[in-house]
Amino acid sequence: MRTRVYVDGFNLYYGALKDTPFKWLNLAELTRRLLPAGYAVDKLNYFTARVSGASDPGAPARQHSYLSALGTLPEVQVHFGRFLAKTAWRPLTNLPVADRRIDTPAAVTLPAGNHPVADSQTLPVGSYPTGSAGKKRRRKTAAPLTDAVVAEIHTMEEKGSDVNLAAHLLNDAWKELFEVAVVISNDTDLVTPIRMVTTERKKPVVIVCPGRWQMAPKLANVASHVRHIRPAMLKAAQFPDRLPGTTISKPADW
Repeated sequence: MRTRVYVDGFNLYYGALKDTPFKWLNLAELTRRLLPAGYAVDKLNYFTARVSGASDPGAPARQHSYLSALGTLPEVQVHFGRFLAKTAWRPLTNLPVADRRIDTPAAVTLPAGNHPVADSQTLPVGSYPTGSAGKKRRRKTAAPLTDAVVAEIHTMEEKGSDVNLAAHLLNDAWKELFEVAVVISNDTDLVTPIRMVTTERKKPVVIVCPGRWQMAPKLANVASHVRHIRPAMLKAAQFPDRLPGTTISKPADW
C-alpha cells in the first residue's frame, strides 16, 4: 500500500529518545520496523523547529548534524515550525536551588536541594508515577496553592509543528497521495484531522505512540491501527556513527 509518514519530531524526542542513547535515529529504518510487509513508504514528513542554544549551546550543532543525516534519506522531507522565546509568571510547586540568595523583604539563602512550595504530595520534577503492570504514566500536575510562590520564568514554546502536520496530512489525503497514513505522535491536538481522514476520506491512519508513554485514549479512539515504539526498535534503527561517503558524524555526547 502506498504510505506516507508524518512524524511529530518533538513528541517523538520527548516520548522516546530523550535521556537515551538512541537519538541518532534513522526514521526510515524505524518505519520499516514498525509497519507490516506491504506498506510502501514513498514520503516521510518530519516536523520540527530549529532549537535554541540559550540553555544548551551545543544543541543547535547536534540538531544540524541530525538533520544532515536525515537529508541523506531520499524519502524524508523536513518541515520547520519555530521556537517562541518568552517570559511568563507561574506559581511554583518545587524550587530547586544551589545555595542561591533569594531577595525577599529579609534576604535569605536556601541550602542546595529541592524545596517544595506546594503540598507535600507533589512529585519531584521529571518523576513519573507507576501504574498497573509497572507502566509509567504521565505525572498529574498538582493545582497551585492560592498563596503559592510566583516566579517569572523564561520559556521556549515550539510553535507550528502540530498545525503543519495536520495541514499536510489533510492536504495529502484530499489529493489522494496515499492509501494509508502513519502518524508518529501522541498529541491529542491531532484528533480532529485524523478523524477527518479516516471518516471523510475513508483512509486508514496508523498512529504510532512514542514508547515511554501510554497512547492518549482520544487518539486511540480515532486510530485505524495502533503501534508502539519499543527500545529494541530504536536500537536497531540507528544510523552508523559516521555516514559512509559523507562527513556527517554522530554527535560525541549522544
